[in-house]
Amino acid sequence: MRLRPYQAQCLDRIRFAAMPAFFRMKKRMLVLAHREELLEQAAAKFAASAPDLAVGIEQGARRAPADARIVLASVPTLGREASQRLQRLYPDQFYLIVVDEAHHAVAATYRRVFAHFGLFAEDSRRLLVGFTATPRRGDKHKLSEVFEEIAYARSLPEMVRDGYLCPIRGWRVHTSIDLTGVRMRHGDFVESELAATIDVPQRNRLVVDSYRRLAPGRRAIVFCVNVAHVQALAAAFVKQGIAAAAVWGAMTPGDRRDTLRRFSHGELSVLTNCNVLTEGFDEPRVDCVIMARPTQSSLLYAQMVGRGTRLHDTKSDLVVIDIVDNSARHKLAGLNALFDLPDSLDLGGRSAIAVADHLERVSVETPWVDVSRLTEAADLDHIAERIDLFRFEPPAEIAPFTSFAWCAAPDGGYRLNLVDGEWISLREDNLGQWHASLENARAGAIPMPEPRLDAREAVGAIDQLVHRHRRDCIRLLTIDAGWRANQPTQKQLDVLRRRGIPAPAGLTRGQASWMIAMQARANRPGSRR
Repeated sequence: MRLRPYQAQCLDRIRFAAMPAFFRMKKRMLVLAHREELLEQAAAKFAASAPDLAVGIEQGARRAPADARIVLASVPTLGREASQRLQRLYPDQFYLIVVDEAHHAVAATYRRVFAHFGLFAEDSRRLLVGFTATPRRGDKHKLSEVFEEIAYARSLPEMVRDGYLCPIRGWRVHTSIDLTGVRMRHGDFVESELAATIDVPQRNRLVVDSYRRLAPGRRAIVFCVNVAHVQALAAAFVKQGIAAAAVWGAMTPGDRRDTLRRFSHGELSVLTNCNVLTEGFDEPRVDCVIMARPTQSSLLYAQMVGRGTRLHDTKSDLVVIDIVDNSARHKLAGLNALFDLPDSLDLGGRSAIAVADHLERVSVETPWVDVSRLTEAADLDHIAERIDLFRFEPPAEIAPFTSFAWCAAPDGGYRLNLVDGEWISLREDNLGQWHASLENARAGAIPMPEPRLDAREAVGAIDQLVHRHRRDCIRLLTIDAGWRANQPTQKQLDVLRRRGIPAPAGLTRGQASWMIAMQARANRPGSRR
């Protein structure tokens, strides 16, 4: 089996190969998944790449034979309390435990399996490896509760840029539906209330009309709220002469396989579904995803988009259509978050990666700009001259617990500018831990604190270290220092002019100081933004 470059890099990082034969494992390997479709896909891939390797499935009525070198196991089967099936898998026979869709791994069913194999013991001699395209969870749990480190990570934009996932174009279609009264449960909308609000004829017609106008003829998956919504939307497509069908969890396995086969063969253009095609569905010809189901879960949203990002020689890109309802008190997940684009920015059918790259150039050339205020791509052409788009105050989420002039970093996280070209960066990793680093340290480096799980604690710890190790900076760092509101000095204006930076009307001395410092660091060779 030939690995892609990023796969080889990943496996090198974790000293693990896609197949045990790559590093001559003497013990067995356990692969955990929570759905039958994932087990079947894994079995098919093993059969195609290493047909001589003995593979068995442990799920439902199926038992993995004792001589199976690879055991593909259902977590609901193994992980239930007092599972006798789990007791049949002797820990000493296994070295490697792999978790597919690893964002589920903090659940109790997974933890029972991990405990059985002694993975939580300090002297454990077994290796746990998880793979997921969506490492962030939508609840209070973090993957650091199970996994010790992130060995390798690739973002969606990186995979698109490198050509391993297809380009994505986005459209927003606004409705008059009001979600304000829909209650929340477990981090997302109560499904029964959401369905009663959005499963109405006029909205369903809008979904169909949006497909006909923005993605006609494309092979589309439509994500819905419940079975009634799935069926109503499928009927709305068929009524408009579009070959469509519905799939849902309670369908017989035979009916579902037949419907998916017809979609794969092109007999159907549109599939409507709820909670079926989010994970474990593998059809690379999908080139349109319609979000007819609003969600506040970025994890769920990313999973739904991911169903259409596979490459195929019959498609050039993926069109994502967001059906956007009014939500005064709810923040809805959307395509922009996957590419670190401003929530308010409407792509209007443009390439998400092209807009993201444009914003990246803006963040380098004018890092004082608050791109979160952008609403139209045209704003990018005159962004350096619009002081209403500038950011100089600490971000709202950390402002209440710091007296220093922290700023949002252009590539995510926060930054505290010190003096003499020195600054402190604070970033969150995929395990939810905040890491601080001192950049361009001068004499007497500040010892950075250990990673924290809370941004407030991390900012507070750094502020204390600055008070202890950089007292000469405090007057310049204090956010309410009087000098910040004064007019820029002539020296500042001269520096801005020499560097080709516009000085908008109303610019203050504090703002000019921040602009000069940020622009100088952004242009320094090898600097980290």
